[in-house]
Parts: sequence; structure tokens; C-alpha cells
Amino acid sequence: MRFGRFVLTIAVLVAGIVIGFLGWSQNSTAKTELGEPKEAGHERPNPNVAGGKQVYVQYCATCHGEAGKGDGPGGANLPIKPQNLADGRVMNVLPDHMLVRAIGEGPQSIGLSNLMPPFRPTLSDKQIHDVVAYIRTLADPPFDPKGVLPVSEKREGPVQPIFFSHVIHAGSFKIDCQYCHTGARRSAAASLPSVERCMGCHKIVAALGNPEVQKLHGYWERKEAIPWVRVFKVPEHAKFVHKNHIQAGLPCQTCHGRIEAMEQVTGGVTGQTLVNDLKNLALVPNEPNKLTMGWCIECHRAANGGQLASLSWIPKPLPKLSKEKFNAPLECVTCHH
Repeated sequence: MRFGRFVLTIAVLVAGIVIGFLGWSQNSTAKTELGEPKEAGHERPNPNVAGGKQVYVQYCATCHGEAGKGDGPGGANLPIKPQNLADGRVMNVLPDHMLVRAIGEGPQSIGLSNLMPPFRPTLSDKQIHDVVAYIRTLADPPFDPKGVLPVSEKREGPVQPIFFSHVIHAGSFKIDCQYCHTGARRSAAASLPSVERCMGCHKIVAALGNPEVQKLHGYWERKEAIPWVRVFKVPEHAKFVHKNHIQAGLPCQTCHGRIEAMEQVTGGVTGQTLVNDLKNLALVPNEPNKLTMGWCIECHRAANGGQLASLSWIPKPLPKLSKEKFNAPLECVTCHH
């Protein structure tokens, strides 16, 4: 009997070590994808700014203007004014691979207008990268690579009925999360924006010339709600109140991740999993999955003890919690009632 228990313990420990290694490998891959991952066997061309300027003058200046301010004669009568490529406040956060895709496949490939044609194969990959390098030199304020959002080249998460890019809205144009998700600061649910709220901007902004905005107009005209696919959800037996966390000073990214860096929203690995349970059973150092009880409790304990810096998922800089407005509870009845 004792021998059987010993064998079982050894088996669990071995399984835990293997699972821990696999988890580490997956995390390493994920971290690579969050930055500027290279495709297997594909080396990005070394950009040439001078060559990029030549290509820009020949193909882009007609609409975007000589200085990139979107004032070229070719774009004067378009329903959507050509992008001001010199506006560093908007452009500097966008990673190179998004700009390369917009030029090569057309801006509609990143959720923008389809008025600009795709330039691949008219332009080679080298020429497109050269143009991007030249555009970076036009930015005001100047381009700083450290400010680029860690947008993954591989889109994950469910495909939505409208391609709504948080990179464009929240990242590039810096629209605050709570402008759209108005319930977060005053109720249990963050709530989704109504079609009316979306149309508040898009009756004017990109009202013509953007296929995704045209889909929005269709829902508005038919008086239909947009059937968004849900990404984040806690179990039915648990109650989570958004307003308590917002009022305490926690940013939305604490639980939802870098939404402003997601073209297509994904929750990553959430909820209970067998791999996570086996790691815990084998006493392998393990970061709990999002939206699990262990994940919430670990955050509450760290917040109460002033140890938020010890949690890898807390965004930097660390949030300044309002000590007068919060006391992260650990009682079961708080969430299960």
C-alpha cells in the first residue's frame, strides 16, 4: 500500500515537472508573439530610408502629401481624408508589421478604409519596409521604438461580426475604456457600448469608405444590436462587481490584459484547466489562470499587503490604489452569495 502511494507520488511529481516545462515553453512563445515576432525562416529586410522616400514620392505623396500630412491633391475629394502620417501621437504606437500590412494588403486589412489600394505585388517587401522606415522620420513628436504597442502579428480570439480594432481606437486614438464601457465605474457589469454610442462618432467619422463602419450602419438602420461574441466570463456561481475594482484604482488591463494592443480581443488561457490543477498538485511553481478563484485571491492578498509588484500580470506602472475606498475581501460570501 505504501509502495503504491510512493509510486503515485513520484508519477505526479514527474508529470508536474513535464507540465511545468511545457508551460514554460508556451509562455516563452507567447512572450515572443507579443512583441515583433519573425515568421519562421523569414528575415525582415533591412530598411533603407532614402529608398523609402523615393517610393513614397512616387506612390504615396499624391494622396498623403509631400510631408505626409494627408493634404495631397489626390485625396482632396475622398470621403475619408488620407491619414496624417506625420501625426506621431496617432502613428508612433503602431508596430511596423501593422503598417506593412496596411500598405501591402490595404488599410482594410487592419480595420480601416478600403479607399487606398493594396500595393503588393506592385511594391516588393523590401520597398514596403523602406516606406515604413521613411514614414517614421516624418513623425511629430519624433518616433520612439520604446512606445510601440506589443501587438501580436497572429490574431487570436473569436472573430467578431465587426472587425473592431482596439489597437486603433484605444491604442492609437487613446479612447478611454470607460467611454465605451460605461457600466464599469458604476455597476457590476462593464456593459457593451450600444449601437447608438458607436454611431455617435461614426455618423461623421468614416461614415463612408470603410466596410466595417458600413456594417455598423447596417445594424443601426435595422435597429438591431450587434451580436458580439463574448470573450471574458466568470462562472455563474461567482459574482464579480466591476465598479468596486475601478473605484479602488485598478486599471482595466489588470484583468483583461493589454486590450489596447489587441486587434482582435482574446482572453488568453482563462478558467480552470487540467494542466493548472496538475501543477498545483505536484507543487510546481505556478501562476494561476485568469478568472480562477486562486487568481483573484492571490491578487486580493497582494493588494492588501502592498505587494502588487510581485504579480506578473499587473500592468506597469503599478496602480495607485485608494486605501480609503478599498479593502480586498477574502471571505467566501463576497463572491459566492
